Amino acid sequence: MVWLYVVVALVVFVLLKELMRLPTVGKYGERYVFITGCDTGFGNLLAKRLDSLGFNVFAACFSERGADELRKVSSPQLKTLSLDVTKPDSIVKARATVEKQLPSNKGLWAIVNNAGIVGATGQIEWLTRPDYERCLSVNLYGVIDVTKTFLPLVRRCHGRVVNMSSMMGRIAATISPYAVSKYGVEGFTDCLRREVFKQGVSVHLLEPGFFRTTIMNLDAIREDFQTCFNQADAEVQHFYGREFAQKMETRFIEMLEKLSSPMTHLVVDAYTHAITARFPRTRYLVGNDCKYFFRPLWNLPEWICDRVLTADFHVPEGAL
Repeated sequence: MVWLYVVVALVVFVLLKELMRLPTVGKYGERYVFITGCDTGFGNLLAKRLDSLGFNVFAACFSERGADELRKVSSPQLKTLSLDVTKPDSIVKARATVEKQLPSNKGLWAIVNNAGIVGATGQIEWLTRPDYERCLSVNLYGVIDVTKTFLPLVRRCHGRVVNMSSMMGRIAATISPYAVSKYGVEGFTDCLRREVFKQGVSVHLLEPGFFRTTIMNLDAIREDFQTCFNQADAEVQHFYGREFAQKMETRFIEMLEKLSSPMTHLVVDAYTHAITARFPRTRYLVGNDCKYFFRPLWNLPEWICDRVLTADFHVPEGAL
């Protein structure tokens, strides 16, 4: 009978834990949220969602066109501003713009570090240091610099920092610049969460699987794959062979087409919960591929995980 009590206790615990996630902070109209990467994709959808809920949204866009399109479909409460997260001066300027429009003695309820790129695709030996720097400058250094610059405004409101990572920040098999950047976001977010734990600021992380957004531009990825192979030196190109490059490109594109979910609202739902819930989660795993394939996989011994992830990898011509 002991096991029955244990099972009942676990069920009750899980139910109570989930019920705690339901209450919201309320008073959305008095809260201000800053979001990066609002031109398209998740940032754009989140800005619209929070605007519809009554939040005061500062939507940072990389392009003026993206800002114009967002303003056309939003309420006057949503304010757009220009931001390039790779440039510290642009971030400082964005903070000054936000502070100027905040009411006296008001801070930010949340900052959402959403801006991101896929970066260079291809085998590690094909890639250059600038390939890594380009991806890291947006996905990692952008998160760090935006957070450091805007954190005083969040602390003023005892608010939240919400960062976008990826399941590839927990398990990596390919696209090494992207994976490296997301592993960095994971480490930075964990350090930040513990540092501000006693400052009245909470920190939250999204770890989505593959979703069909503009970041998953298959034509651009296909072209980039070939560009990365062509930039490798002659010895490396000879070892891998052009046929290997074409096979790996096809495999990668097919994987994205198979796994990428069109249900982008799931990520927006997770973002929204992290911002509105009275007791939000620390981490949000989003997508069936992340929850039911990759999560179990990253908890298995490496020798099993490695064999599963590389099962359909092709062998370079020089290794045959």
